[in-house]
Amino acid sequence: MDFYLTLNEDGDVGYTFNQGMDRLPPKVSCLKIPLPLGVIQSVQTQMTKFKKQRRFRLRGNHHERIRSELFKVLNNRDWDVPKLTWEEDFVSLRSETPASTAGKGDDKEPLFQCFDWLVRGRQLSGEDLRNLAHELKCYEGTVLQFAQINVAAKKAEWIPAVLRQGEGWQCQRCGAKDIKEWPSFYGRAGTCLSCMSLGSSTSLKAFYRDYRPLLEDSEKVDFRPHWKLTEAQGAAAEEILDFLKDSSETKALLWAACGSGKTEVCFPSAAWALEQGKSVLFAAPRQDVIYDVAPRLKRDFLGVTIQVLTGNAPVKFQRGRVVLATTHQVLRFWQAFDLIVLDEMDAFPYQGNGALEWGLKHALRSNGKLLYLTATPSPEGLKEVYRGKMRLIRLPARHHRFPLPVPIIERSSQRFDPEGNPPSLRRDRFESLRHEGRILVFVPKISWIQPWVNRFRQCFPEWKIDGSYSSDRERSVKLEKLRQGKFDLFVSTTILERGITLEGIQVVVLGADHPVFDERALVQMAGRVGRTRKDPGGYVLFMAHLETTAIKKAIHWIEDQNRLALEKGLIGEDLKGDFK
Repeated sequence: MDFYLTLNEDGDVGYTFNQGMDRLPPKVSCLKIPLPLGVIQSVQTQMTKFKKQRRFRLRGNHHERIRSELFKVLNNRDWDVPKLTWEEDFVSLRSETPASTAGKGDDKEPLFQCFDWLVRGRQLSGEDLRNLAHELKCYEGTVLQFAQINVAAKKAEWIPAVLRQGEGWQCQRCGAKDIKEWPSFYGRAGTCLSCMSLGSSTSLKAFYRDYRPLLEDSEKVDFRPHWKLTEAQGAAAEEILDFLKDSSETKALLWAACGSGKTEVCFPSAAWALEQGKSVLFAAPRQDVIYDVAPRLKRDFLGVTIQVLTGNAPVKFQRGRVVLATTHQVLRFWQAFDLIVLDEMDAFPYQGNGALEWGLKHALRSNGKLLYLTATPSPEGLKEVYRGKMRLIRLPARHHRFPLPVPIIERSSQRFDPEGNPPSLRRDRFESLRHEGRILVFVPKISWIQPWVNRFRQCFPEWKIDGSYSSDRERSVKLEKLRQGKFDLFVSTTILERGITLEGIQVVVLGADHPVFDERALVQMAGRVGRTRKDPGGYVLFMAHLETTAIKKAIHWIEDQNRLALEKGLIGEDLKGDFK
């Protein structure tokens, strides 16, 4: 998308999206050559400095002097453009340029209204706008006209996708400053590499940024939870609601035990926010979590329109005040949400990704609330809590009120790397586990999957055994079979450490001392056991050559959750009769 530089009779430098689309005031001169928005804004900055230095008054020949300086700025740029002249390269518009029919009446037509709802609170690239045109089944030019109507009405604006800042650059979609610079037709240009998965972002392109809330009209909120909060969940839910109502706080951390129902604990507060006319985002780093939460949200919030956005979602533009999205998709929003709930804040790819963190914070509206959910908080998150910059809410007990299974360490004299000389499998140990339920085996590397699958098949030929990893083409099929209970033993990398509940599962971590397994990963893997009311117990085995700090810390975290839950009277062996 290119723009046209303009100069009005008062000597102000501006720009128009299209000479035939915008209604320009009289006596405006327009450069015939289209330019990237970033170039025009650079010229504007230089001309503003020039006018301030000269302290022009609106009289005499100031327009000629400004025009002369404008040509000096344009012709001194390091670009491959022939020297510009007023006679050849500018067109003078002596009367108001009539706007196209799109600018006069299309804002009342159904197609424009549909467009207008879908772009609220969004930050969209040219590629995004092309995709929107495809979904609306109209021409790309039509969508660009609609976007310009909103810009002219001050509902949105065009911004350079990558903006020059001093000697460097910054991407306006993800905030990245590590920009690749390169020579272009218009001089030095910058390209962001951090958010390339969402499409190109360069200083020669522009984003459409819409500043309006997702919805202006309120929706009826019919909140019908299909569950009753336990004592622990109720206490946490009340504290979350208190956080939302407290104007002095902006961030909170819900530190919850694995399988405690932390997502549902947020639903009452989300319902309250929606009743107040606010917009709500449920975000997570991985799409598996999104697809797990989506049916639960739709089940409990009847009549509320919910957007579900992931990289694999067939429809990218949806309408609704509740959005459920992966953290990458959140980069396409701008100051759109009053409440953001981020599940699994410590999970890949969000953890340690500055671009995703920047995008999440800029998707929050002024005075909005950010609620983090996790069973394994990061050191950075805990530091904010200890410094008083973030409220801490604890949910130490699962809904069935049984304690978290504490891992058992089984040491081996040999390492479990299948490429070396791994220890022999204890057939009796695995048979004992299989008697309790199906077995989920975690390994630290993809290269370990097939060798261990083969070894387990040799040892247990009568069992149904398989494995999977992130790039496995049959992953979705295998996981569905796993959920249906069709495997006796399943080998996996950490792709299954979060966002999955399996009935009666037992967990074994082979090579628990491997460096790839930090304490958070170990806690999450252990948290797959005992999640359901039907099977609240089970076993977790950490099989390792060494007892690492991560192993010790993971067990300490689990025991600490149980201790806190016991102190609050939220778990106890005397409650087993409640679950017959």
